[in-house]
Amino acid sequence: MNVFAVFLTSMILLGVFTVFCIAVDLASYIRKKNVIKPVEFYAPEGYSPIDAALVYSARGLKANNMLNPLLLYWADRGYVKIDDDGRGLKVTKIKWLPPFEESGRVDQKTYDCELTLFREMFTEHDVFYTLAARSKMNETYDAAIQECKKMSRSVVGKKGKIFSIVMKSVAAFLAFLIAGIISLYIEMPIVFIMLFPVIGSFLIKFLPAPFYARVPFMLVWGGVPLIAVLFMFPMETLFKISVGMSVLVLVLTVSVFAEKTDFRNEENLKIYGKVCSFKRFLTVADKGRLEALVEENPDYFFDVLPYFYVFGITKKMRRKFDKIVPDGSFRFLGGIRDIYID
Repeated sequence: MNVFAVFLTSMILLGVFTVFCIAVDLASYIRKKNVIKPVEFYAPEGYSPIDAALVYSARGLKANNMLNPLLLYWADRGYVKIDDDGRGLKVTKIKWLPPFEESGRVDQKTYDCELTLFREMFTEHDVFYTLAARSKMNETYDAAIQECKKMSRSVVGKKGKIFSIVMKSVAAFLAFLIAGIISLYIEMPIVFIMLFPVIGSFLIKFLPAPFYARVPFMLVWGGVPLIAVLFMFPMETLFKISVGMSVLVLVLTVSVFAEKTDFRNEENLKIYGKVCSFKRFLTVADKGRLEALVEENPDYFFDVLPYFYVFGITKKMRRKFDKIVPDGSFRFLGGIRDIYID
């Protein structure tokens, strides 16, 4: 087998695998795209911001941003009152969260996460200052966030998890196979170092560290060894291209394609359609329609406000509600209506 044959074999293996991954993701995307999306003015009944975020984002969940919408959600339901006292947010407990059976919620796991946070905030005192949060509260919050991340991996359904595992497993196998072929040809096992960035892209999903800490991990774990292989060891140009292309394609597969497979069941697809429709209504509704809803239900603004954060449309909705003055739960939000807890 000559240099070109090794290169061609590597590219064919990568090409076939990439086409398979794209086909799977495209099938899951079309299935979600074609779900019926009836017009929804509210989030599905019993769905808190965490529930809606899980349904809407699945594995793409940005759980670190959940505290603000949860505070607003609790305030809207009269569990807390929120004020800005000049030093940050002052959250005062009005009453405890009701038992799950009385809460009207649909998912006990997400409810339990919220209850854990609520208890940590108010077990010792009835007032909680966000800027003076105790280290134990931060630890509890981090633990709750990690639990949400775990739950997000199940949203895509059993078939989605299977496809994801298959993609990751085949990516690791191809990295080993291609590295093995090249290593045998040049008689340098150092090429197996290309496994490191591929494995690292899988491990990074389980690191609790923030993004700015994960990047150095990937650079040290996979980037430095790979660069050493490509530039410090004598190899044919086509071999170097094979190694570089293999790592790039397989890392992208593990990081992107395997995380986008989504084959949830029909019932969960219907809920997904409702959540998407709710977001679409909020983003396209004109001022007149929103004014009518606020007139019909003075609490409407505060009922939907927590979900602005879930969908990432806070600034857009601020402009829409700028001249619409709601009543209702305003009493639970002190004087912070105009800052939306940004």
